[in-house]
Amino acid sequence: MPRATASRSGRRAAGRRPRPATGLVATSGRAVPSAVLAVALASCATSTPEPTTAAARLPDGLTTSILQSRQDVVDGRLVVEIDNATGADLWFSSFDVEAPGLEPGLHFEGPRTIPAGRSVQYRVDLTPARCDGDPGPAEVTLTVVATGDDEAGAAPEAGAAATGTIEADDPYDTLPRLQNSGCLTAAVERVASFTLADRLRSTGSGVDRRAFLDIEVEPTGDGDASVDLSEVLGTTLLSAEDGLNWSTTTAHIEASDAPTTISLPVRPARCDPHAGAEDKRGTILPLVITTSEGWSGQYEVRAPASLKADLFAYFTERCGLPST
Repeated sequence: MPRATASRSGRRAAGRRPRPATGLVATSGRAVPSAVLAVALASCATSTPEPTTAAARLPDGLTTSILQSRQDVVDGRLVVEIDNATGADLWFSSFDVEAPGLEPGLHFEGPRTIPAGRSVQYRVDLTPARCDGDPGPAEVTLTVVATGDDEAGAAPEAGAAATGTIEADDPYDTLPRLQNSGCLTAAVERVASFTLADRLRSTGSGVDRRAFLDIEVEPTGDGDASVDLSEVLGTTLLSAEDGLNWSTTTAHIEASDAPTTISLPVRPARCDPHAGAEDKRGTILPLVITTSEGWSGQYEVRAPASLKADLFAYFTERCGLPST
């Protein structure tokens, strides 16, 4: 499945610090919700206590952030970092993330413990992008079981002590990028599919061998949408025969067009042995695309297994490296 990156023009999410919340009451090694403590005290004073409807709120000192590493991008996951600056260990049972630019369903099921003074990252599977509004900010709804210092190190008994919502920071504009990635991909694929051919075309042999990557473009024939290809970017493994990127490769493609093929003269980007041995993303071509729907960025086209094998063999042969 191709992936897309970059941000839609004019859309950026500004992370805001969480709203303060009241604390839990700590007793002899484990926190007890203030509402529960109030009920317990009332039961000592009278046999018919008044029912309480006040829900315990999250303790002060909890903050959250939205992040994503390069590997998380590949794995399709979102990182939620929770910072426990409450001054005590914290146990939670689960959390949910509501992000306007993503469909509902971002859920993490615990239980988990966050030691006092620690920041811990948790990963959730991404949901599809929503393309009908602003991408953020996100809110994290956290259900805390207890806080306090548990000398035995055991998890607290079941039962929610506090539930509250924290507005998450987004220091690297992860949410706008994810929304743009999903919406750009969907907009492109409504116009056409871009697929790298199964095999590498080439002529000659040895260090004189020359090769071509073929991108097969198959318009959908559905609607009047279009895309504009302005450039194909080189990778850590591959580049254009006459430079780094295929900067002169441009095309205007409409959904009603006939199928076509874009041919890219390709050479190794570098010829040291480590380039091929350590490659992870060198056979994924980023296409710089703008859609008629307004989404723009890098739409990634991945080489199938047969083409990857051809490319690594070509890399080895043209660079004059020993075969392994």
